[in-house]
Amino acid sequence: MKTLMRVTGLLVSTAVVLPAMADTPGVTDDVIKIGTFGPITGPHYALGRLPMNGLETVIDDVNAAGGIHGRRLQLVRVDDQCDPAGAIAAVRRLVFNEQVFAIVGGSCSNGVLAAKEDIEEAGIPYVNFTAASNLISAPKVDNIFTSMLTSNLEGQLQAQYLADKGVTKAAVVAQHDAWGRDRYDGLLPALEARGIELVADEELSMESNDATAQVLRVQSSGAEAVVLLTYPKPASIFLRDSARLGFDATFLGTTVIPDPVAFDELVAIPGATKNFVTISPSRYPIDSEEAGEWREKLIAKFPDDTPHSYNLFGITAGQLAVAVLEEVGSDLTREAFINVLSSTKSLEVTFAPAPLNCDTHQCLQSAAWYRRTDDGKTETVGITELK
Repeated sequence: MKTLMRVTGLLVSTAVVLPAMADTPGVTDDVIKIGTFGPITGPHYALGRLPMNGLETVIDDVNAAGGIHGRRLQLVRVDDQCDPAGAIAAVRRLVFNEQVFAIVGGSCSNGVLAAKEDIEEAGIPYVNFTAASNLISAPKVDNIFTSMLTSNLEGQLQAQYLADKGVTKAAVVAQHDAWGRDRYDGLLPALEARGIELVADEELSMESNDATAQVLRVQSSGAEAVVLLTYPKPASIFLRDSARLGFDATFLGTTVIPDPVAFDELVAIPGATKNFVTISPSRYPIDSEEAGEWREKLIAKFPDDTPHSYNLFGITAGQLAVAVLEEVGSDLTREAFINVLSSTKSLEVTFAPAPLNCDTHQCLQSAAWYRRTDDGKTETVGITELK
């Protein structure tokens, strides 16, 4: 497996008596059971099944190399259909019925938040891999971590990107629903902290089919950049009308627009996305040369699922969990795993834009920026780390 991993600064106590290991759920002499949950079926399946596919490719590589300290990893998938009640049921099944050692998963913020109390009370190690709500991992809970870019950190990194580019006047175009508000509330203070003036603040809902009025107001505000806190459809409408009205600025997308090539096709006006970049928790796009080996693995194991950026979220979380399991050693307990994870510093994994640091339990504090090239591919145009 061509994966670079390095853990430094781990404060780990391995003074765990062997009889305690026998009582650790999900651990036998030759198996470690890892649970995962998220939508596997239904309209939101990509948010769950595809990260799970990435996680499973990491597990396959580990098992092919002999496992971890003589134990094979076993992955247990449970479908929650992106539903809060389904997520609660999925977590309870993994904890009480399947008795997994740890959970690496969670795709929809509402579902993970609904199940958070059960996860905390069970004391089971939990690494969220896709859901972005800041409330999942903050305030900090002993056994809950995330390897996904949180909504709060996303806003801070968007503001940092603009500051690094010398932008002094910005506009925000946002959905005023729970998803949009989660990002909006983090972005505005981040802009202010970096001396960027908010010169326009517009709403664009999921149901919008025209953004002429919003574009004209933003255009007249003197904004040098526009942060689009929207899903792909309203963002595409704003870009389409911006091109039609001759508004030329820098446009920033969120992690829900992970593919600038597909987004350009949605906008469907040549040249309209030339100044559009989108934030990503993964250093390399799925269609990049650097991701080639992982694409091949995904295609070979999951031929019915086209490789996607969401696969990379599972790979990052899987490599984090594997590195911690390796560091704990053969005397594996949940407590030891949590101690190692919370002390993990400077862990390099394949797709994270910068090394992971889990002391805050929000392990990913950096982002990559993607754009569509003139020849219709995706390229990384920069890395931003939290300052």
